[in-house]
Amino acid sequence: MTDAVDPPAERLLHDLGITEPGEIDVEVIAHAVGAVVRYRRLGSGDARIVGLGNRAIITVDCRASRVRQRFSVAHELGHWHHHRGQQLICHGAADRQDGAAGCEREADGYAAGLLMPRFMLEPLVAGVPMSFDLVYQIAATFGVSTMAAALRLADVHPAVFALVVEEADGRRWFRRSASLNPRWFVRSAASDMSATADRCRLPRANVAFAAPAQQWFLGQGVKDAEAMYAIDRMACGRALHLVVVT
Repeated sequence: MTDAVDPPAERLLHDLGITEPGEIDVEVIAHAVGAVVRYRRLGSGDARIVGLGNRAIITVDCRASRVRQRFSVAHELGHWHHHRGQQLICHGAADRQDGAAGCEREADGYAAGLLMPRFMLEPLVAGVPMSFDLVYQIAATFGVSTMAAALRLADVHPAVFALVVEEADGRRWFRRSASLNPRWFVRSAASDMSATADRCRLPRANVAFAAPAQQWFLGQGVKDAEAMYAIDRMACGRALHLVVVT
Protein backbone atom coordinates (compact mmCIF):
# COMPACT_ATOMS: atom_id res chain seq x y z
CA MET A 1 0.00 0.00 0.00
CA THR A 2 1.10 3.59 -0.55
CA ASP A 3 1.59 6.04 2.30
CA ALA A 4 -1.41 8.02 1.00
CA VAL A 5 -3.68 5.00 1.47
CA ASP A 6 -2.02 3.59 4.59
CA PRO A 7 0.00 6.33 6.35
CA PRO A 8 3.18 4.98 7.95
CA ALA A 9 2.42 6.26 11.46
CA GLU A 10 -1.02 4.66 11.45
CA ARG A 11 0.44 1.47 9.97
CA LEU A 12 2.85 1.33 12.91
CA LEU A 13 0.00 1.76 15.39
CA HIS A 14 -1.89 -1.10 13.75
CA ASP A 15 1.24 -3.29 13.84
CA LEU A 16 1.62 -2.61 17.56
CA GLY A 17 -2.03 -3.35 18.28
CA ILE A 18 -2.76 0.20 19.47
CA THR A 19 -6.47 1.00 19.11
CA GLU A 20 -7.26 3.70 21.71
CA PRO A 21 -5.85 7.22 22.32
CA GLY A 22 -4.76 6.27 25.85
CA GLU A 23 -2.55 3.51 24.44
CA ILE A 24 -0.39 5.92 22.39
CA ASP A 25 2.73 5.85 24.57
CA VAL A 26 5.44 7.59 22.57
CA GLU A 27 8.33 6.14 24.58
CA VAL A 28 7.08 2.58 24.04
CA ILE A 29 6.47 3.24 20.35
CA ALA A 30 9.97 4.71 20.02
CA HIS A 31 11.47 1.61 21.62
CA ALA A 32 9.57 -0.58 19.16
CA VAL A 33 11.33 1.11 16.22
CA GLY A 34 14.79 1.11 17.79
CA ALA A 35 14.86 4.52 19.45
CA VAL A 36 15.48 5.38 23.10
CA VAL A 37 13.97 8.59 24.52
CA ARG A 38 15.96 10.61 27.03
CA TYR A 39 15.04 13.84 28.81
CA ARG A 40 17.56 16.58 29.61
CA ARG A 41 18.02 20.33 29.31
CA LEU A 42 18.67 21.44 25.75
CA GLY A 43 20.33 24.69 24.83
CA SER A 44 18.15 25.19 21.77
CA GLY A 45 15.20 23.44 20.21
CA ASP A 46 12.68 21.09 21.78
CA ALA A 47 14.28 17.79 20.74
CA ARG A 48 16.88 16.13 18.56
CA ILE A 49 17.63 12.65 17.22
CA VAL A 50 20.94 10.94 16.55
CA GLY A 51 20.92 7.58 14.82
CA LEU A 52 23.39 4.92 13.77
CA GLY A 53 22.25 1.94 11.76
CA ASN A 54 18.93 0.78 13.19
CA ARG A 55 19.34 2.43 16.59
CA ALA A 56 18.68 6.01 17.63
CA ILE A 57 18.61 8.27 20.67
CA ILE A 58 15.94 10.97 20.90
CA THR A 59 16.74 13.72 23.38
CA VAL A 60 13.87 15.93 24.55
CA ASP A 61 14.02 19.11 26.60
CA CYS A 62 12.99 18.16 30.13
CA ARG A 63 11.61 21.67 30.76
CA ALA A 64 8.94 21.47 28.06
CA SER A 65 5.33 20.67 28.87
CA ARG A 66 4.30 17.03 28.60
CA VAL A 67 2.10 17.87 25.61
CA ARG A 68 5.07 19.47 23.87
CA GLN A 69 7.37 16.58 24.78
CA ARG A 70 5.00 14.01 23.28
CA PHE A 71 4.73 15.89 20.02
CA SER A 72 8.50 16.38 19.92
CA VAL A 73 9.12 12.63 20.32
CA ALA A 74 6.55 11.88 17.61
CA HIS A 75 8.16 14.49 15.36
CA GLU A 76 11.61 12.94 15.78
CA LEU A 77 10.11 9.52 15.05
CA GLY A 78 8.88 11.08 11.82
CA HIS A 79 12.47 11.96 10.95
CA TRP A 80 13.52 8.43 11.92
CA HIS A 81 10.97 6.97 9.51
CA HIS A 82 11.34 9.38 6.58
CA HIS A 83 14.91 10.67 6.79
CA ARG A 84 17.03 7.91 8.30
CA GLY A 85 20.61 8.22 7.12
CA GLN A 86 20.27 11.89 6.22
CA GLN A 87 21.97 14.76 8.03
CA LEU A 88 19.50 17.48 8.94
CA ILE A 89 20.24 20.62 10.92
CA CYS A 90 17.06 22.59 11.50
CA HIS A 91 16.97 25.81 13.50
CA GLY A 92 14.57 28.73 13.05
CA ALA A 93 12.58 29.02 9.85
CA ALA A 94 14.76 31.87 8.68
CA ASP A 95 18.04 29.91 8.66
CA ARG A 96 17.04 26.37 7.71
CA GLN A 97 19.19 24.63 5.16
CA ASP A 98 17.75 23.99 1.69
CA GLY A 99 15.08 21.31 1.77
CA ALA A 100 14.85 21.19 5.56
CA ALA A 101 11.48 22.94 5.66
CA GLY A 102 9.98 20.12 3.61
CA CYS A 103 11.57 17.55 5.92
CA GLU A 104 10.08 19.31 8.93
CA ARG A 105 6.63 19.26 7.34
CA GLU A 106 7.00 15.53 6.72
CA ALA A 107 7.99 14.95 10.34
CA ASP A 108 5.09 17.10 11.58
CA GLY A 109 2.67 15.13 9.40
CA TYR A 110 3.99 11.86 10.79
CA ALA A 111 3.63 13.17 14.34
CA ALA A 112 0.04 14.25 13.73
CA GLY A 113 -0.80 10.83 12.30
CA LEU A 114 0.87 9.02 15.19
CA LEU A 115 -0.74 11.06 17.97
CA MET A 116 -4.13 11.62 16.30
CA PRO A 117 -4.58 8.77 13.83
CA ARG A 118 -7.43 9.13 11.38
CA PHE A 119 -8.93 5.74 12.29
CA MET A 120 -9.38 6.94 15.89
CA LEU A 121 -10.24 10.55 15.10
CA GLU A 122 -12.89 10.15 12.42
CA PRO A 123 -15.42 8.30 14.65
CA LEU A 124 -15.08 11.02 17.31
CA VAL A 125 -15.82 13.90 14.93
CA ALA A 126 -18.50 12.24 12.80
CA GLY A 127 -21.64 14.38 12.98
CA VAL A 128 -20.05 16.87 15.40
CA PRO A 129 -19.97 20.52 14.19
CA MET A 130 -16.55 22.08 13.87
CA SER A 131 -15.93 24.40 16.81
CA PHE A 132 -13.34 25.25 19.42
CA ASP A 133 -15.24 23.04 21.87
CA LEU A 134 -14.44 20.12 19.57
CA VAL A 135 -10.81 21.26 19.24
CA TYR A 136 -10.45 21.29 23.03
CA GLN A 137 -12.09 17.87 23.33
CA ILE A 138 -9.70 16.35 20.77
CA ALA A 139 -6.69 18.01 22.41
CA ALA A 140 -7.64 16.54 25.79
CA THR A 141 -8.49 13.10 24.42
CA PHE A 142 -5.24 12.69 22.50
CA GLY A 143 -2.91 14.64 24.80
CA VAL A 144 -1.91 17.28 22.27
CA SER A 145 -1.94 21.08 22.11
CA THR A 146 -4.90 23.14 20.95
CA MET A 147 -2.94 24.14 17.85
CA ALA A 148 -1.99 20.57 16.97
CA ALA A 149 -5.60 19.42 17.41
CA ALA A 150 -6.96 22.25 15.26
CA LEU A 151 -4.48 21.58 12.46
CA ARG A 152 -5.25 17.87 12.50
CA LEU A 153 -8.98 18.56 12.31
CA ALA A 154 -8.31 20.57 9.15
CA ASP A 155 -7.13 17.29 7.62
CA VAL A 156 -9.91 15.09 8.97
CA HIS A 157 -13.10 17.02 9.75
CA PRO A 158 -15.58 17.21 6.83
CA ALA A 159 -16.66 20.81 7.59
CA VAL A 160 -15.74 23.71 5.32
CA PHE A 161 -13.46 26.00 7.32
CA ALA A 162 -10.14 27.78 7.61
CA LEU A 163 -7.75 28.34 10.49
CA VAL A 164 -6.01 31.70 10.50
CA VAL A 165 -3.05 32.07 12.85
CA GLU A 166 -1.65 35.42 13.95
CA GLU A 167 1.73 35.05 15.63
CA ALA A 168 2.87 37.31 18.47
CA ASP A 169 5.41 38.93 16.14
CA GLY A 170 2.72 39.87 13.59
CA ARG A 171 3.31 37.06 11.08
CA ARG A 172 0.10 35.55 9.71
CA TRP A 173 -0.54 32.17 8.11
CA PHE A 174 -3.50 29.92 7.50
CA ARG A 175 -4.57 26.33 7.04
CA ARG A 176 -7.59 25.40 4.95
CA SER A 177 -9.76 22.35 5.57
CA ALA A 178 -9.83 19.61 2.96
CA SER A 179 -13.41 20.59 2.04
CA LEU A 180 -12.81 24.31 1.52
CA ASN A 181 -13.31 25.38 -2.09
CA PRO A 182 -9.81 25.38 -3.65
CA ARG A 183 -10.78 28.53 -5.58
CA TRP A 184 -11.43 30.45 -2.39
CA PHE A 185 -8.50 32.35 -0.94
CA VAL A 186 -8.08 33.58 2.61
CA ARG A 187 -7.73 37.34 2.76
CA SER A 188 -4.27 38.49 3.81
CA ALA A 189 -5.51 41.49 5.80
CA ALA A 190 -7.22 41.10 9.16
CA SER A 191 -10.98 40.97 8.79
CA ASP A 192 -13.51 43.28 10.43
CA MET A 193 -14.55 40.41 12.71
CA SER A 194 -10.99 39.99 13.88
CA ALA A 195 -10.80 43.70 14.67
CA THR A 196 -14.12 43.46 16.51
CA ALA A 197 -12.83 40.59 18.59
CA ASP A 198 -9.74 42.64 19.42
CA ARG A 199 -11.81 45.61 20.51
CA CYS A 200 -14.09 43.42 22.63
CA ARG A 201 -11.05 41.64 24.09
CA LEU A 202 -12.72 38.23 23.92
CA PRO A 203 -10.65 36.12 26.34
CA ARG A 204 -11.51 32.67 25.04
CA ALA A 205 -13.34 30.98 22.20
CA ASN A 206 -16.67 30.34 23.92
CA VAL A 207 -18.57 32.78 21.68
CA ALA A 208 -18.98 32.46 17.90
CA PHE A 209 -20.12 35.33 15.67
CA ALA A 210 -21.97 35.13 12.36
CA ALA A 211 -20.28 37.04 9.57
CA PRO A 212 -20.38 37.22 5.75
CA ALA A 213 -17.82 34.78 4.37
CA GLN A 214 -16.39 37.50 2.13
CA GLN A 215 -14.94 39.19 5.20
CA TRP A 216 -12.48 36.30 5.31
CA PHE A 217 -12.39 34.85 1.81
CA LEU A 218 -12.01 35.90 -1.81
CA GLY A 219 -13.37 33.88 -4.70
CA GLN A 220 -16.37 33.05 -6.86
CA GLY A 221 -19.53 32.54 -4.82
CA VAL A 222 -18.06 33.89 -1.57
CA LYS A 223 -20.46 36.85 -1.42
CA ASP A 224 -23.43 34.49 -1.14
CA ALA A 225 -21.97 32.47 1.76
CA GLU A 226 -22.12 32.98 5.51
CA ALA A 227 -19.60 31.97 8.13
CA MET A 228 -19.26 31.53 11.87
CA TYR A 229 -16.17 33.06 13.42
CA ALA A 230 -14.45 32.44 16.77
CA ILE A 231 -11.03 33.18 18.24
CA ASP A 232 -8.75 31.54 20.77
CA ARG A 233 -6.02 33.67 22.32
CA MET A 234 -3.11 31.60 23.57
CA ALA A 235 -0.75 32.34 26.43
CA CYS A 236 2.20 32.59 24.02
CA GLY A 237 0.60 35.62 22.34
CA ARG A 238 -0.63 33.68 19.32
CA ALA A 239 -4.23 34.09 18.16
CA LEU A 240 -6.04 31.24 16.43
CA HIS A 241 -9.06 32.24 14.33
CA LEU A 242 -11.62 29.65 13.26
CA VAL A 243 -13.87 30.54 10.31
CA VAL A 244 -16.49 27.92 9.48
CA VAL A 245 -18.54 28.35 6.31
CA THR A 246 -22.19 27.58 6.98
